[in-house]
Amino acid sequence: MMKPFDQITIDKVRDMSQGGMDMMLKSVGTVSKTAQTMGIEWVDYAKDSMGAGTAAMQALAKAPTPQAAMEIQTAYLKSAYERSMAQAKTMAELYQGLAKDMMKPFEGMIPGKAAATA
Repeated sequence: MMKPFDQITIDKVRDMSQGGMDMMLKSVGTVSKTAQTMGIEWVDYAKDSMGAGTAAMQALAKAPTPQAAMEIQTAYLKSAYERSMAQAKTMAELYQGLAKDMMKPFEGMIPGKAAATA
């Protein structure tokens, strides 16, 4: 008589383990996709920054007066700051989305969460 109980317990544990593994794989897949997107964003940001820096250096080399050089440098620093703030916002949004997406497969495991989302 102990045999069926043991088999039922083993089956439940196996099913729970498989379900947990499936959820973990979905979560890892989300991390992979978001990491790729983040990498692309950083490369684009680096290209833009490098191009802007090169253009500013070329303009500085051709500046006719110290006043013109200061204006060029000021404009460059302002645009560099704006670019970095935009990049920070983009990355923050990606990280927030990643956190939400990583938890989606596990939402059914959180008591009360399934009722709140339904």
